[in-house]
This record gives sequence, C-alpha cells and structure tokens, in this order.
Amino acid sequence: MLRSDVPGSRPTLLSSCALATTAAEARFRISRPDTSARDARVIAIDEHAAVLVRAAAAAQAWRGGHFLVFDRVASGIGNDDDGPADAVLRTPDGAVTLLSAELAGADLVVMVATAAARPEAASVIGDACAERMIMTAGLVAAGQGLAGPVVSALRPNAMVLVVLDSGRDVTEILTALRV
Repeated sequence: MLRSDVPGSRPTLLSSCALATTAAEARFRISRPDTSARDARVIAIDEHAAVLVRAAAAAQAWRGGHFLVFDRVASGIGNDDDGPADAVLRTPDGAVTLLSAELAGADLVVMVATAAARPEAASVIGDACAERMIMTAGLVAAGQGLAGPVVSALRPNAMVLVVLDSGRDVTEILTALRV
C-alpha cells in the first residue's frame, strides 16, 4: 500500500516484517529446532474416530503422544462420592488401560470424534481432565452437515474445538500441537 500523503513512503510488501528486523532483534530468534515434547493423549471417542487415531499413530514417530480408543465407562468407579468416573481405554494394539492411569503426567488430551461420537465418552474424559487441570482439545471429522451434534457433545468438554473438512487433517493438527 502506498500512501502519497506521507513523504518517502514505500509500499508494504509480504516480506516487510523480515526486513524490519534489526541485527539486534535477530539475536533473540531461536535458530534451533523445537525439541520440546508434550505428554499428550490422543483419544478416539467413537469407532470411526478410532480408525483415524490408529492411522495417525502409525503415520510417524511421535515425540510424546499416547494414542488410545475409548472403550467404555468403568463400572463401579466414579460415583458422586469418588469424583469423576473412570473409563476403560484401548491402545492401538488392543491393550487395555484406564483413563486415570493414562492421565497421570499428561499435559494435553485431544479427543477425536466423528458423527458417531459418544457424548458420555467426551463427558467422562472432559471431567477427568478438568479435575486434573489438563488442557483439552477436540477434533471433529464429522463430514459436511453432520458436525452439529458432535460439536454439541464436545463443546462443554474441550477448551479448543476444531472442525475438520477431512479426517486426513488429523495428523497435521497433531503435529502442530507438538504431540
């Protein structure tokens, strides 16, 4: 953009921000790759999402992510006196674990859902994360026009909610979250 009323003005170009950095400011740039890792849990809350989570787990070597599939609410655990309910989860290879055990040390939980999402799964996971003050995110790959009910199920239980055009984007989002 060129302003003719300002003497000596030059057009603003896409590279202007890079050109505006002085040598003194450039000293503070981080030139090493980001080696920090999150201790993240990626949990599919329905069977269609389980396919996406298993594919993401196999897509690359993750730095700190555990990939899981919600199986069921653990019976006899988590009535009002005991705190939030626990849940039975499965790893991509089928091993059984509890949500409470998986959340120990976690700093991020990403719930992945499709149109077949189970509201009770999002509620149990969201309540357990809220009690432990763990950041939650929801990825919805429900297809066009079918995202409404899934978003309604995840919204109260995810601090960040992303509706994806395609399930193929799950891996890219997880990479951006440094899983």
